[in-house]
Amino acid sequence: MSIALLLPVAFGIVFLAVVALTTVYGPRGHDIDNVILLARKLDPSDLEMLLDAGAEWSLRRSLTTWAFRVTQEDRIRLVREYLQRVGHNAELIQLWVTQENQLLEGKPHEEYTERDLLVVEAVRLALELRLYSIAASLRIWFWMLLRMYRWPRLLLPRVTDLRVQCGVDVIEKYRRLTELAVALSARYGKKYHDRLLEAL
Repeated sequence: MSIALLLPVAFGIVFLAVVALTTVYGPRGHDIDNVILLARKLDPSDLEMLLDAGAEWSLRRSLTTWAFRVTQEDRIRLVREYLQRVGHNAELIQLWVTQENQLLEGKPHEEYTERDLLVVEAVRLALELRLYSIAASLRIWFWMLLRMYRWPRLLLPRVTDLRVQCGVDVIEKYRRLTELAVALSARYGKKYHDRLLEAL
């Protein structure tokens, strides 16, 4: 067989695969049911306690170097889990409110209702939190790769430094995003409102 015959056949197969992937396996819409079903429970006060500078300072002062290293490793792993939940929940909410935001296309900004403004704010907050979680995850990955929790006491990473990344205060923004999501869920009725409140 010649290359002149194989090349068009290969391009045809690739084209059909791309068409099949975009139509059959393409991104599908997410709604409030997806958020309720897939959200990972996270109490922002738990994350706030973990990122509290006073708590970390008292641990540094009260524990031996070895004990603090072990504790800090556990705290780094725990904050990684919490921040993964923040990123995951922000992604779910973003997919949902982006669909809501698409309904606003073509509508003049002056005609936005209070609910419309909440949708726009939720889209912005979800994006900020997703970018935050990527930046914080890279930093944690770097800490874990270099096993920085085993370094000398003065060089140990501070978990509290993760509270603000890229100008985003994770606790404040996550609380606001969940408040917005719960407020927007009221449109679907009390049942959805209560289920979303419980899921987040």
